[in-house]
Amino acid sequence: MSKMVYYDHATSPITFGFFFVLYYLAIPSVLVFWYARSYSYISKRNFMLKRLLTYLLVAFFVTSLSAYKLTSIYLYLHSPSQGALCLTSSCVVSSDPVLRYGLDTGGLERAGLPSFGLMTVYRVYDVASDKELGLPTRMNYLVVVRALLLVPAVEVIAYNVSGSGITGKKSFYVIWPRSPGSVLEDSFGVRFTVLVFSGKGGGVGA
Repeated sequence: MSKMVYYDHATSPITFGFFFVLYYLAIPSVLVFWYARSYSYISKRNFMLKRLLTYLLVAFFVTSLSAYKLTSIYLYLHSPSQGALCLTSSCVVSSDPVLRYGLDTGGLERAGLPSFGLMTVYRVYDVASDKELGLPTRMNYLVVVRALLLVPAVEVIAYNVSGSGITGKKSFYVIWPRSPGSVLEDSFGVRFTVLVFSGKGGGVGA
């Protein structure tokens, strides 16, 4: 039967809502703020581009971090264990999701790893619904989510796992304003949702 089995990995509505709002509103908010603060200059055709660039860099940083957290929330629901925080490729190779499940570290290195960055490593192992037909589909991946920080996007690298071996790799990006859940659905071919606590142990899909 097709179902998400890691219900205890649901998030809180406050956490999800906080990052959801930041992801979608950080960039529009700084544009409005820049325009309001710079209107007297803009009316004189002085567009205060350095100020705009500074604001946008802050907004891109916040948006990338928010996308990173939202993508992690979606993936954690399909992961049997907590994700591992890493900053380097060597950390990824020695991370708990790799060592706990006895994955081939040599194969992982040969497939190629991101050299550095703010990353979380997930062992994605679950049965989900096929996006098109709704049929049960097995997911068996090691997934690295990397925040890009200077642009409003995150990189997702998924390594196909068979037994303990790495049999393939694909990379894609969640780029604002696309929904992280929609990008994951398109890239993995299964339906992604998020579960939030509704109180007293209950959960609600979103």
